[in-house]
Amino acid sequence: MLKCREIEQMASDYLNKDLSFQQRMAFKMHLFLCHNCRNYIRQLKTTISSVQLMPAKQSVVIDDKVKDLAKQLREHASKQ
Repeated sequence: MLKCREIEQMASDYLNKDLSFQQRMAFKMHLFLCHNCRNYIRQLKTTISSVQLMPAKQSVVIDDKVKDLAKQLREHASKQ
């Protein structure tokens, strides 16, 4: 049977349906028996769904702000 650490490592592949049939069955068996891993997978799904709902423009705005801040820091450092 898979260990909790293996479930953690395989979680993305499981959610992306990238596991073999045998791996998927072992994964599901572990989830059936392990409350903590069921919660982990549930929380991971919720996190992924939340991130997918975020507007894409927000990350562009943040990227621009980070670039501007980095530029200001470089300019400030070059003056010293």
